[in-house]
Amino acid sequence: MKANTIKKRLTGVLVAALVMAPVISVAAANSSETPSGSTVVEEVVAEAGGETAAVPERSTVAGVVTTTKGAYLATSVDGAAVTTSTEEIASGYGLSAGETPYVKLTNADPKKSHLAKAAIDLAAASQEAEVGPMLNLELGKMSGGKYSLLSSDGADVRITFGIPKDFAQADKTFAVVCVRAGGVVSILNDVDDNPDTVTFDTKGGAGTYAIIKF
Repeated sequence: MKANTIKKRLTGVLVAALVMAPVISVAAANSSETPSGSTVVEEVVAEAGGETAAVPERSTVAGVVTTTKGAYLATSVDGAAVTTSTEEIASGYGLSAGETPYVKLTNADPKKSHLAKAAIDLAAASQEAEVGPMLNLELGKMSGGKYSLLSSDGADVRITFGIPKDFAQADKTFAVVCVRAGGVVSILNDVDDNPDTVTFDTKGGAGTYAIIKF
């Protein structure tokens, strides 16, 4: 049975981590790139062994198809889905006609995102938790074929990650750690009861995320 709330205690070291230098990875920092360019395509090609590959625009987790188009490239989780409707996202972030929500999700490389990884490890330690898959998630929008990030102070957006089988454990509580630019660290509760998924509420913009269990 999953606990309803996350333990609230934070270590002094974790508090210090909140004022670190920006910790978002290079991929997440490049917020002006289009879905068909640079980082996204490079990662698709790399995962395809150097051959041309299509960017997956949809993803499914636990039978639920994401509401929001995007580049769903993360292979470290067993699927991912935005479950908040595109209409709710558009309303919550003041999108105008012709602007549509767009997601970018990739595996995060701990070696390239070492400061984010350090902050995640400290947050996990504060919960006596084990760290699982680490991802870069951007919640943005498309407007006239151009991509930009949504603000980080809009309405909550609900996301579900499929917990990979080698990290799933029925007697554990799951949560997600989010690290944003400037070293802002959040521990996000799992709001569902499915032992195969972790579902959480987050904001727009870019962040490095990791599933934890304790």
